[in-house]
Amino acid sequence: MADSSNGFRIELLGPVEAFAVLALMGGRVVTTERLIDELWGEELPARARESVQVHVSRLRKGLVEAGAGEGRLVSQAGGYLLDLRRGERDVDRWEEALGRAHRARADGEPRVARERVEEALGVWRGQPLEGVSTNSLLAAERARLEEERLGAVIEGIELDLELGRHGELLGQLEALVIAHPFQEHLVELQMLALYRSGRQADALTAFQAARGRFVEELGIEPAQPLRELHEDILKHSTELSPPTETTLEAQPLPATPNALSPRSLPVPPNRTIGREDDIVAVGERLRAGSVRLLTLTGPGGVGSLAALHRHEDVPAAIVKALGIVVLSGESADQAAERFLAAKHLLLVTDNFEHLLAAAPFIGRLLEASASLTILATSREPLALQAEERYAVSPLAVPAPGTPKGPRTLADTDAVALFCERARAHDPDFDLGDANADAIAEICRRVDGLPLAIELAAARCGLLSPTEIADRLGSALGTLGAGARDAPARQQTLGATIDWSHELLSDAEKRCFARFAVFAGGATVEAAETITASGLDTLDGLVTKSLLVRRQHAPAPTRLWMLETIRAYATERFDRASDIGAVHERHYRHYLELARRHGTERALWGAGGKEHLARLDAEIDNLHAALGWAIDQANAGLALTLAAALGCYWIMRDRYADAVDWVEQALNLPGADADPALRAPALYTKAACLWAVGRGTEQPAVAAELEAIARRLDDPVLLSLAFQFHAFHEIDAERLDVADAFSDEALRWARTAGDDWEIAEASRAKAIAASSIADLRERVDTAATLLADVGNLHDLARLLTAAAYAALCLGSERDATDFAARATSIARELDSRYVWMTNSGNVGLAALLTGQTDTASQAFREELMLCRELVTRPLVFEGLRGLAAVAVVHGDAERAAMLVGAADALRYDTPEDPVEARLEAAFFEPARTRCGTAAWNAAAREGSVLGFEDAIAYALEEPLA
Repeated sequence: MADSSNGFRIELLGPVEAFAVLALMGGRVVTTERLIDELWGEELPARARESVQVHVSRLRKGLVEAGAGEGRLVSQAGGYLLDLRRGERDVDRWEEALGRAHRARADGEPRVARERVEEALGVWRGQPLEGVSTNSLLAAERARLEEERLGAVIEGIELDLELGRHGELLGQLEALVIAHPFQEHLVELQMLALYRSGRQADALTAFQAARGRFVEELGIEPAQPLRELHEDILKHSTELSPPTETTLEAQPLPATPNALSPRSLPVPPNRTIGREDDIVAVGERLRAGSVRLLTLTGPGGVGSLAALHRHEDVPAAIVKALGIVVLSGESADQAAERFLAAKHLLLVTDNFEHLLAAAPFIGRLLEASASLTILATSREPLALQAEERYAVSPLAVPAPGTPKGPRTLADTDAVALFCERARAHDPDFDLGDANADAIAEICRRVDGLPLAIELAAARCGLLSPTEIADRLGSALGTLGAGARDAPARQQTLGATIDWSHELLSDAEKRCFARFAVFAGGATVEAAETITASGLDTLDGLVTKSLLVRRQHAPAPTRLWMLETIRAYATERFDRASDIGAVHERHYRHYLELARRHGTERALWGAGGKEHLARLDAEIDNLHAALGWAIDQANAGLALTLAAALGCYWIMRDRYADAVDWVEQALNLPGADADPALRAPALYTKAACLWAVGRGTEQPAVAAELEAIARRLDDPVLLSLAFQFHAFHEIDAERLDVADAFSDEALRWARTAGDDWEIAEASRAKAIAASSIADLRERVDTAATLLADVGNLHDLARLLTAAAYAALCLGSERDATDFAARATSIARELDSRYVWMTNSGNVGLAALLTGQTDTASQAFREELMLCRELVTRPLVFEGLRGLAAVAVVHGDAERAAMLVGAADALRYDTPEDPVEARLEAAFFEPARTRCGTAAWNAAAREGSVLGFEDAIAYALEEPLA
């Protein structure tokens, strides 16, 4: 089969349907599932996916042979994309020509407009998708194109009437009325053309014929516009006179009115941005034929539909909008049901949430008319049997961590809307490097809600985007008011949410306010417990679009609020009389969660990932509960929860968070009143100080922990304190002192009689070995103990520490073996911290054995993770490692700069044998070859680089 496009002929060696779907969706990915549906519908071949691949391969060949070029049909994101240029499809040329006609008509140029309509109709070469068997998408597209073609024909007739060409239209109109006997607007145009041609009687006969069809076949009278035209013809109204040349030049006659014409719908004041996928999805569902009632739901301000006028009396509003004649003795309900019974149309009702009492009437309309489809917008579903729902989501916002350049952001729907509306208030506004981050933050903070974005952009007449972003701490107040011609409920975001809030029952209002206590949403169980509400109440808030449901199996269902809605709820929560009780329930619930999932034995064992996932999902709530305890200056509550979160913070490499929260708790009044509460917090702080570059503070914290442990006579705490002492001495290369401390740690662990603690203490004993033989033996012993109790986390840490200890003792072979054992466990644990420290060990062992490429890759991994985890002390090792690689490659200047940067960022890291070995093997010879003065000059240049810039230079990335 063959087709042509923009001058080249395509031999289609497979089903034309595949090419048709790809061409119609040109520029967008068509999933394999969609292609299967369109090609075979319900009658699938045995190997449908393989068949699709074969057809696509044939299409690619046909495109290349036709001269379309390579790469036009590509695989992408689970489907295929046909890369088409604008104008290569008939439908593109059709739409462009029709658009030119519409613009000319709007500009008052009917002759030009008529020529453009004829150009558009000239694009047609037959029926749309002729010869193509159609399923859902192609059938819908065929119907749409046929409707558009008829609309263009009618528009051409309207323009001919404006131009006085009524005599030329009679035959065409007669044929069209026969083909579309119930298209009232065509009858109106036929009557007008006949009247202007001096055939008044024929015009009246045409009306009587049409009325007879409507009454006999449909049981209804013609609509009011047709009846009014009939009256005007009887009266010889001067408004029906054909235009003269003078009136044509002055102003074209308006098109004959039609109550059911799309032109009777309100025209939105601004173009729609970012709803292409929604429009396609809704259109497909409406055209499918099986959907009778589709309700677009979403929170206030999401932009489900440009608002229509609100009517309290729904039947009367429909009668008025459609121009229905109410017969004697009929109610508005009955008139609407009678009129719509025989209609094939789409009825749109907007903002139905305040009119839910009229929902049964909508149900009766659907029962009365088999060809009626209703599209409703409502913040709450109508709850009718025929109803299907489509959730209108907020606009896409820039994801945190994505590139923030203007070009990247401009393609994001929320940013595009902000920029367009900002230019309306500030003609000089432009998206650039200086404001890109602020605009992205604004869009995220207002959840991508179109109304909130427009209100924020309206502030650009006074404030810069950065100033707007800085003020968004109070989201609702910052956004201000919108356009005066918008409905009152849409003039501020607060008013929009007020509109939804008024729909709530008293129980729902209480639950809504209390839900503001949650940060990051909540499970249904937590929401029930903390808001003291039942499932029906929570379900009501979800139904009314004030709570959103998220479900990602196997995790529990979560409920959450958009931040703008949460800000509104917070205002009410802050005024609630029970705010303290709700906060306390919130604290108790999440403390119990942290105690259940946050222990060492839960997180460091084989099932640690499941426990981590539970805490990951609730970390915002856990931090909110801890923040509330600190705000209450309640040291006991703060220290208790900080201690319960300590192990989680360490496992998730959140060392800075841990130190910050613990110090806030420790500095509260009364924080030293209960040593048993203070000690676990001190342990967490001591464990995290080194990673944030404050390792010199660790001995003092460990000493305070030891003093408390002795006062409490707690053998476990004493063992932990002595382990800190031991590791501090290991870092200082005082292995004999470290060995003595590790013996004390083991003694107290055995006193406690706890195998878990004994295994932990054995780790310090192993790393304190002063010979390679002792190290091997002690590591094997400690590894067995840790494996026996299931402590995989400390087993990985043991092996990484052992690898570095082996390097200090001069055994690269043992270091490589220990690092390899640590790698498999780090992969199982998915621990970035262990991977980072182990990468450094792998790099050093490879470097010292001449495997430069392996070393370079390992040090680069170490530095990338250092930057990601903000682990400052290890940057020293990674920078010096890549400096040694530069020496091997003969780049002494780069080596010197990296050494200078490393020395400036060593964070009190003590010198050890590994550093000395690198100095002797790499840097001293390089310094001699380069010359001391040149080396020192480059080192000074490197020393001014900060943490981020030093890593970027080492990784050969552009500096900030």
